[in-house]
Amino acid sequence: MATIIKGDELMLFKNDQSLAFATAHTLTISGSTIDISSKDHGYWGASEIGNITWEITSENLYTDADYDALFSAMINKEKVTVKFGHASAYDVNGLGELSYWSPASTGLYTGEAFITSLTANANTGENATFSVTLSGAGALKHTA
Repeated sequence: MATIIKGDELMLFKNDQSLAFATAHTLTISGSTIDISSKDHGYWGASEIGNITWEITSENLYTDADYDALFSAMINKEKVTVKFGHASAYDVNGLGELSYWSPASTGLYTGEAFITSLTANANTGENATFSVTLSGAGALKHTA
């Protein structure tokens, strides 16, 4: 029987380092369709998949170090390597030293991406947060 994975076990890594204090990640893979309708299809439209695109978003508690690094990569239009998947040596008790998780060697989705959106949120009385969107700049590969 398949094992259900908890969201806490999957992380986003930028250049082999997790983004600190992440609260949520979303990986979206989309295929654009090309209309191939013809008289042979009758009244029914028909399509096939053209380009496949992907993006990943991350919601994080705000730290100057992580936000500043993402800001720098965005304004310098740097292509970054991202990995989405399991952390190596994941511990449900968290990181004792609060350093960074590192990616596992398998079970990862890996690709190069550009930062296309970076949003800081600073609401009174709440922890500051930021959101980042990374859009794929080529293929997303999976290591089983």
